[in-house]
Amino acid sequence: MPAARPPRVFRVTGAAWLLGISAVGAVVLLVEAVVRSGAGEALLLAPWLLLVLWVIYVVGIASDIRADVTGVDVQNLLRRTWVPWSRVKRIALRWQLELTLDQGAVVRCFGGPVRSRPRRIGPDRTREDGNDEAADGIARMQRLRLEADSAPDAVVTRSWDWVSIAALLVLAVWAAVAVIVTR
Repeated sequence: MPAARPPRVFRVTGAAWLLGISAVGAVVLLVEAVVRSGAGEALLLAPWLLLVLWVIYVVGIASDIRADVTGVDVQNLLRRTWVPWSRVKRIALRWQLELTLDQGAVVRCFGGPVRSRPRRIGPDRTREDGNDEAADGIARMQRLRLEADSAPDAVVTRSWDWVSIAALLVLAVWAAVAVIVTR
């Protein structure tokens, strides 16, 4: 049996850039708050900026699809669903990627692959110069499904992203303390 390849990760395009730019903006605002009014005031402002960063992280970075030869792991915001390939009957792209399961349920994927736009071909290039990374995401998932080695009786499992939920709770408590202190 060949060595297992790491899962293929499909994310929302541009999410890492948005998170990075937003984080730099938040740091600039917090440094300015420290310079103008002190560290205590900046600590009262910080949870609100961090809540914005948390939302960008959950929507753009954490919401993704991880696929390998055993199945596909879908995270939509705070909810995770693992589906073995043996349970997937159809992979379709409507507004977002949809996995139709054998019992008729549909798992919609918030973040993930989209059909790529046709690439411009330069005068010195041919269409064959492309590589596997430039291939369509849906086709890559279909190839993983064809290579599947999951058991036919495997179970679809659902869970929560407890780390992100814990971070939200910490930020909510911090924001509540900030409101109480400023009143």
